[in-house]
Amino acid sequence: MTVRTLQFLFRLSVIGFLAGGFVVVIAQALGIALGDAGWVAAVGENAGPPTFITASVSGLLAFILSYVDKEKPEPDAPAAAHDLQPAAGSTSP
Repeated sequence: MTVRTLQFLFRLSVIGFLAGGFVVVIAQALGIALGDAGWVAAVGENAGPPTFITASVSGLLAFILSYVDKEKPEPDAPAAAHDLQPAAGSTSP
């Protein structure tokens, strides 16, 4: 798989689990407001697992991308002043 495909899948999974979490929270809040404990439990049982699975997939993709996304070379750091000076006690020709 290419990095672009992994990044697309990661973004899609993040959107998916955030939307799922939003649905779970809003639906449970509605169930609490209506005083329907069965509704709150049903939302957790039905919408929870797909949301948790999507969040897990997102985490795994993020882990993979942390190792794969090495296409951009890091810029070279400028040399420090002490790196440019000769070592103490050394003789220069």
